[in-house]
Order: sequence, then structure tokens, then C-alpha cells
Amino acid sequence: MMRKYKLLTILSLLFIGGVSYANEPPSTDYKPAVGWQFYNLPKAPKEKQIKPQMQTEQPLKELSPSEQMELIQKKLKEAKDTAIMNPTPDNIAIYKVYQDYFVEKATKFSIKWEEMLLKYPDLDYNIKNSFYNSTVPIKETMRRKEEADAIEFVNQRYGFFFFYRGNNPLDNKLSEIVKSFAAQYKLKIIPITVDGRVNSEFPQSQRDTGQAVKMGIKHFPALFLVNPRKGEYKPITYGFITPDDLARRVLNIVSGFKPKI
Repeated sequence: MMRKYKLLTILSLLFIGGVSYANEPPSTDYKPAVGWQFYNLPKAPKEKQIKPQMQTEQPLKELSPSEQMELIQKKLKEAKDTAIMNPTPDNIAIYKVYQDYFVEKATKFSIKWEEMLLKYPDLDYNIKNSFYNSTVPIKETMRRKEEADAIEFVNQRYGFFFFYRGNNPLDNKLSEIVKSFAAQYKLKIIPITVDGRVNSEFPQSQRDTGQAVKMGIKHFPALFLVNPRKGEYKPITYGFITPDDLARRVLNIVSGFKPKI
């Protein structure tokens, strides 16, 4: 009887085990134990990054160019202020979007500017007055030639009255420049001392006998162009001036102060 009981027990265990394998066939896939579950944690889905875009209450196409510019500049300032006062990655990114927009527009404008100059060469300033460094010596030579011609022109038609104060250091310094300038261009200079003290650069100076008052001169030193025959006189400079500026001033007077454009 005991032997029969043992046999039935063994058969029951075999049957139960067979059912178990029948429902779940053996697999070669390795599955870690539950105790190591930190290996099986699901990966967090990647957040889809959304590129910041300019936000406007009204579509730009509905606005005039001036209104568009005003609106975007306002948004740019707001974005910049926000990014500075609250510097988060998102706020800075929004500011950069607006900034890049203007950079792109400026780049396109620059390219189209060059295209415009080729289409309308009469608007090209470089043709009239080159701004390249390699042309500077040429322009300087041309300018000095123009100044020399202008000085020669006035020298044939005018004399130079130089009013100075012999006891003033600045006037005496200008006396040196005027004397050197006159020698360089062979000018006829009539030096006039208004305080009675003669400068050593101009020992032949005349004393002012009312010429300054008659000509309305109140500021010294003063250099004038004078045409005694016609009674004309024009101021060249009041106060100190360098030789280069003096030559340029004479050219401007002769040309009627026509701007070099």
C-alpha cells in the first residue's frame, strides 16, 4: 500500500511539471532576475525640442515696412531685456531668434547694395572719391595740387592782411606759420600789429591805424584776403591754424566752400 502511494505521488509531480512546460515552453532568451530591476527601468522618452520663433500679435505681411521694423525692434528689445534680467536658455534663445532675423536682413541688404551700385554706377561714391587705402597717396597729391592752384589764384588777385597781437604767445606762434606759408607760396603779406608790439618774425609790421575797426575785426589773430582796388576783403581764419588747414581753407574759399562729395 505504501509503495502504491509513493508511485502515485511521483506520477502526480511529473504530470504537474509536464503541464507547466506545456504552457510555457523553454526559451533561450535571458531574462534578468526581478531583483536587478534597475536594469529594466524604461527609458524616458526624448522631449521634442521646439525651435523658438518670433511671436507677433499681427502677421508682418499685413503691416507696412516701417511698422514691421518698429514692431520687430520692440520685440527685440523686450526679448533682450527679458534674457538679461531672467537669463534662462529659453529666454536667451528667443532673443537670439530676433537678433538672427536682423542679421539676416542686414546681410541681404548689404548684398543688394552692391548689386545696386553695379546697376546705378552714378550713385557709387567710390567713383567720385575713392575710399580705398591704396588710393590715399594719389588723392593727397591731387588735393595738394588743387590747393596750390587755389593759392596761386588768390595771390594774383588779393593781398594778405595779418592782424596780430605782439604780446600774445598764440599770435606769435601763428606768425611763424604765416611767415613760412608766405615763403612757400610766394605770398604778399602785410603784417599789422594791433597792440603796437612788433613780432620778430615781421619786423616790418605796420601799426593798426583803424583798419581792424573798419573791417569789423574783433577776434585775433586774424588773416584776411584783401583786394584794395575793389575794396574787397574776406577772412581766411580767426585764431590759430596749421599750414595744412590754412591751405585747405584757401581752397574752400576759392571754390565757394563747395563740398567734396
